[in-house]
Amino acid sequence: MVEQPVERRLAAILAADVAGYSRLIGADEEGTIARLRMLRQDVIDPAISIHHGHIVKTTGDGMLVEFASVVDAVRCALELQRQTSDRNTGVAADKQISFRIGINLGDVVVESDGDLMGDGVNVAARLENIAPSGSVCLSRAAYDQVKGKIAVAVHDRGRQRLKNIAEPVQVFMIDSTGTPLPSLARSGIRSTTVAAAAILALAAVGGGGAWYLLSGTGVTSRVTQTPQNVAPSRTASRLSIVVLPFSNLSGDPGQDYFADAVTDGLTTDLSRIQGSFVIARNTAFTYKGRPIDVRQIGSELGVRYALEGSVQRVGDQVRINAQLIDTETGGHVWSDRFDRPRSNYLELQDDITGRIARMLGLELVVLAGRSIELEHQTNPTASDLALQGWAALYKPAAPETREEARRLFERAIELDPHTLRAVTGLSLTLANLVINGQSSNPDGDLRRAYELSERAVRLDPNNAAAHAQRARILQAQRRQREAAEEYRVSLQINSNVPTTTLFLGETLVFTGKSLDAIPLFERAIELSPRDPGLGTWQFEMGRAMILLRRDDEALTWLSRSVATNPRLAYAQLYYAAIQAIKGDLSAARAALETAGRLNPNYTSLAKFKTTDLSDDPTYVEQRAYVEEALRKAGLPEQ
Repeated sequence: MVEQPVERRLAAILAADVAGYSRLIGADEEGTIARLRMLRQDVIDPAISIHHGHIVKTTGDGMLVEFASVVDAVRCALELQRQTSDRNTGVAADKQISFRIGINLGDVVVESDGDLMGDGVNVAARLENIAPSGSVCLSRAAYDQVKGKIAVAVHDRGRQRLKNIAEPVQVFMIDSTGTPLPSLARSGIRSTTVAAAAILALAAVGGGGAWYLLSGTGVTSRVTQTPQNVAPSRTASRLSIVVLPFSNLSGDPGQDYFADAVTDGLTTDLSRIQGSFVIARNTAFTYKGRPIDVRQIGSELGVRYALEGSVQRVGDQVRINAQLIDTETGGHVWSDRFDRPRSNYLELQDDITGRIARMLGLELVVLAGRSIELEHQTNPTASDLALQGWAALYKPAAPETREEARRLFERAIELDPHTLRAVTGLSLTLANLVINGQSSNPDGDLRRAYELSERAVRLDPNNAAAHAQRARILQAQRRQREAAEEYRVSLQINSNVPTTTLFLGETLVFTGKSLDAIPLFERAIELSPRDPGLGTWQFEMGRAMILLRRDDEALTWLSRSVATNPRLAYAQLYYAAIQAIKGDLSAARAALETAGRLNPNYTSLAKFKTTDLSDDPTYVEQRAYVEEALRKAGLPEQ
């Protein structure tokens, strides 16, 4: 009998499975199977089809998929991770489904039944085994095919020995959000006061969102509600909306900042409508420059309406075209054109916001507080410089962008010391310079940042951004309870700012109230599900869970955090602790080594304690659980 030749081919292989599948099935078998079935129907199969993949086989919790192109395989994997993460929003932590994915390019053997065998498949399966929940791991062979072709953050995890694979494999992990966070902390920063040292600690614990803290800054309103300890949770609202980035039709790319400022202002104005749910600026701007399908956006973000439009600025005149779109039907609710002198663009924002509210039959929060800002807008040039300063702050964090922002804000204040956007912007910029180790005078810059935040509050007691910035500096000074009150005032004015919501939760953690902080962290993630700071926010959830000794949930959130951004030193440290608690000392030691490499303050327990921002007795007692776990993982005392 003539032996049939073995059929071989080169293929990109994607292996995926559900993280923690046995636990999910044990807790809720029918519910888990139903959710997986829905994911398969709504997310997995369509994504594989769109990216030209072929399902080779499936198991109860996993699958093997073949692609002709590694680029297609990676794009498919990222789409799966993104959509799965989005669908977890609002789902209880113990019921959330997340995938581990491995991708390899290699030679495969084709069986008579269509199954694939060989090292090409085995390496993909082993990469999936070591992938953190929510992440994608690539072999060197696969990485070489996508390098420079897909705009995602890729992290080299070094050469690793994989089970039953003869030679070590160099592993690359992709940030599943596709967007790396800026570097948060630098070593070797000198400061001579407790306050300056404490604000540096914000870069190490929970400071990841500081550079974009004041979304919609400088917008005012009259306070009409009583402060609440917890931000309101989302309910079905007649106004759930995303303000998509307005297009700049001025013919001058240098005017992009002005179109962005209009988008920011409208986002914050709409946030002040009672009962509204408004997607945060940072998530909305992930759609900038992309083809837009409003129905898909409505589904992804869970909003009923999208506001889009364009800005055309010629000389001293501004023309804005705006359209309100129903994301369920794709139809226009209304559209209009607004023409104003450049100096009156705040009134123009009021016109658009009021029109939306009237169209939907909503009661608009009283805008009398706006008169304060209008009265102070005596110098359009100063206001324009302030807007340019904020545009610089929203660029990827780097020393040159912070210096650019500082220079613009300083010039604006020289022209008009009452320009609120410049005052709050300079306060934040100075704090950022200290946090990131880029200040030549950390004590002086921190002191001035606080003075500026005080000035902003005096100029307008109803300025949400000013209260939030003052609260952040109070946190740096270890004044957590005072900071919490400032955050509550800020949220009373505007309850739709995710970073303020998150930082209020952080103050509760530092005062021993982690259980009360969890709804705030959930709310922040709901408001900005695609935020660049998502890895930090996931860490905050994980830290709260481990302090409460809810170990399974802590593992889920901390795994998600290190997968979203492996360069978060504090997330790696707590991930080491939870892995030690769960008994995986190998994973714990690896994470501990990573944490110490990223931040020298995480090379001993003594140094770790110096980064903390609280000596509250309840919090210290809760933290002892983490410290004991870190000892178990191998962190020395000194």
